[in-house]
Amino acid sequence: MPDTTGCTPDWHLEHSRPALFLDYFNPRTFFSSQVNRLATRFRDIQALCDEGENPPDLTRLRNELAFHLIKMSRWWGFDFCPRGVTNVRNPLFMTYVKTHIENSIEDESLFDLLTVQRHMHAGDAGHILVLGHEGGADPTLSVLFGIDGQRGFRFAIGSSGLAPLWNGQTYPDFASAWLAARAVHALIADSHANVQEYEIAHQEHIWARAWHRRHFHRHITRPAMDMYVQAKEQLGACQSEFGRQEFETIVNKAAFHITWSAFHRNMTIADMIAESNMGETELRQANIIKRRARTYITTCVDPIQRPEMDILLDRVISYLPRRCA
Repeated sequence: MPDTTGCTPDWHLEHSRPALFLDYFNPRTFFSSQVNRLATRFRDIQALCDEGENPPDLTRLRNELAFHLIKMSRWWGFDFCPRGVTNVRNPLFMTYVKTHIENSIEDESLFDLLTVQRHMHAGDAGHILVLGHEGGADPTLSVLFGIDGQRGFRFAIGSSGLAPLWNGQTYPDFASAWLAARAVHALIADSHANVQEYEIAHQEHIWARAWHRRHFHRHITRPAMDMYVQAKEQLGACQSEFGRQEFETIVNKAAFHITWSAFHRNMTIADMIAESNMGETELRQANIIKRRARTYITTCVDPIQRPEMDILLDRVISYLPRRCA
């Protein structure tokens, strides 16, 4: 991949601000799409900054993106090593983050909570930083979200004019807290079907968290086809709309990983299926995998990187008919 994608500093200043593509309070927004775009924009802007003089606003944008990579890693619970994901040494990357938070009280407060906790009661589960709120169909009720001193996500159901009552349960990522809050909200509204839907979705999200955590892992010992089969099995077991949406993307990413491996190993997708002993019709499965990989590129790869990925996928052959001896 070239050092930059060809986007100019002015283009990035107009199109790469985090608020344009990050939606923290809506877990239904594709996780992969957000973090892939965030990482790609940071890398591209970093390459521009390394090339020479650029507008100060571009440096500030790079620093802001660095902070959001840290924030998103905590929000969704994925493993994040700056050098591994951005090719920037960890200490240098953290200087970008610290430079950004010097000019943002809100971001500095969150960063402090996630690190040294100078501004709060360190380790106190009763000391909660409010992140934001979400309204619902009932205008008299709102849901507050926060992170406590033990760095767990929390929610509170608030009524108009009354102090919020924080739920005692903590959650490892925002989506888990959001789903739990939705279930409680549905219980208050006496909507038993929705309660069951969100409780099932919460369980299925626990399965998905393991996949999200490994999103940026490069050295995975398990064969790509094995991971695809496991993801498909979990997708088949999903009963909630939220769970199916999460696992559709996970399966598509696994399919993309298969095509990536096939390209770099100079194999057809059918060869990889045969190698894994899946026991399914190679031609049909190869076409499905390639179609899923294409969907992943369309929905989850940063638009500025899609042309390169489309070319890669076009060069991967699904199936070559075997000639008779």
